[in-house]
Amino acid sequence: MDKALDAGLRLDLSLIIVQTNAHEVDAMRAWAKDLGVPFREYANISPTIHGTAETLPSQSPEYLTARKPFMGCPAGVTFFHADPFGRASICKVGREPNISLTAEGVPGLARLGQIAESLMLRTGGCSGCKLSETCRVCRPMARVFQEAKAPLRNYCQHGMRSS
Repeated sequence: MDKALDAGLRLDLSLIIVQTNAHEVDAMRAWAKDLGVPFREYANISPTIHGTAETLPSQSPEYLTARKPFMGCPAGVTFFHADPFGRASICKVGREPNISLTAEGVPGLARLGQIAESLMLRTGGCSGCKLSETCRVCRPMARVFQEAKAPLRNYCQHGMRSS
């Protein structure tokens, strides 16, 4: 970190708080402050990108935070995610459908806005929810939780209620 700062790189730290390091939170914060870099804390863990829930038990319950209502996202409009295989998607969570940059090139990126719009629709376990305007999780992330068969309490403040 010191060498990166000495080289003039702008750093922004993500402090990931889980059960195994929760006792070090004050030290992590102090280190970031000593470095003089901005930092964010993350304690709400999501299922793996492969759709399994094994990471969820690692959460540190005392550091979990209530998410703010999801008010939309510029994913696929102002930014995108590209994987090592040249597939561009709206974000690191909403990876399907994607655009093959090797096959379509940069012009294919123009379709990401439409893909993003389709991925944000409330479907599956969320369709018909009359409280979706207060939902705290974007639809692609909710889908990851649902596919991992994660307990509703991990992502849905409404439980199974739909009114």
